[in-house]
Amino acid sequence: MKCPLSILGRCKPMRRIVAHKLKWDEEGVASTVGTIMALLVFLSFLSLIVNSYVPVWMKEAESSHMNVAYGQFGDLKASIDQGILFASMSQLAGQHYIPVTTFTPITLGVDGVPIFSAPTLGELVADQNAGASNSWFTYFPSKFSNKPALVNETAQGSVVLRVFNRYFISQNLIYENGAVIKEQGDGMILRAEPTFEVRIVNNTEQITVGMVSLLGYGTMQGTTTEGIHSKVVSVSTEEYSRVRTDVFLNLTGRRGLAWYGFYNATLNKAFGITPDKYKGCPNDYCYNVVKVGQNIIDQTIQSPYFKIRVQLNKTSLDYTLVVQLKNDYSNNIPVTMPIATLRVQKAIVNMAVGGLGALVDI
Repeated sequence: MKCPLSILGRCKPMRRIVAHKLKWDEEGVASTVGTIMALLVFLSFLSLIVNSYVPVWMKEAESSHMNVAYGQFGDLKASIDQGILFASMSQLAGQHYIPVTTFTPITLGVDGVPIFSAPTLGELVADQNAGASNSWFTYFPSKFSNKPALVNETAQGSVVLRVFNRYFISQNLIYENGAVIKEQGDGMILRAEPTFEVRIVNNTEQITVGMVSLLGYGTMQGTTTEGIHSKVVSVSTEEYSRVRTDVFLNLTGRRGLAWYGFYNATLNKAFGITPDKYKGCPNDYCYNVVKVGQNIIDQTIQSPYFKIRVQLNKTSLDYTLVVQLKNDYSNNIPVTMPIATLRVQKAIVNMAVGGLGALVDI
């Protein structure tokens, strides 16, 4: 028999390969399955936290922050109103008014949940060119002459907190012309009222109009608590008793609908007008609104005492608001009353945001 393998002429015996049977290790399988199950339980728990609990926590945190910020804007308004009051009292007492700088903290945003959620950022902006408004009319400055004089007072400036909420409704808070406005995607409302009053005395009107100009600038972003420096530097009050024409209050800005709602509610209440008066149109009482989708393009309400109209500029997206307070100077028009007294108070406030207060003549 021939040798199948040979090395140097020697036969090399063939090795016999023995196949070993694999054994089933039940303990290893149990460990692997247990590890996989533990990972699945952990991932399910993590998914439950991320998808269920974190949105609830963050929504509550963002809602709570908006309530806190709303209160802080109320404090800002109160600080400015107190400064205006102190300046007016000093003028009445014939004393020198010493301007005082106040500091109002504003919380910009919300800290996130570590690992699970990012912070909710906010932006605080002071812009002295926003929210332009003016009031104008003519009157007779002298009792011995019928030569009219024009009065045209202007005011502008706003402070805006934009909070980019992801779980709660994204909202903005605005202070302008003595008012605090809350704005969100589906509308806006004036929450803290400015100085404006109409009183009926002996079938005549007594009107008070307040105007606040903000001078300054600044922008801050983040979640920290920053502050607004404010100082009332000038207050003047003029009283007019021989108003010849209607009184016009005009405003141009993004918050025209909020101002429309405020003037509409205030004037209807002052003159005792109920909503059922506006059922028919055209007549002395008329209401008309033009919408594109849910957006109000043109809205008008008028009565024998006033007319309010707000229009949207589709290019700039600003609203133009015109409030006409009707005046029967000769007292010969039925229903419409003469304006006996018109008081216009104008205040100038220096404003700065955060550390920029050192860069402004505050």
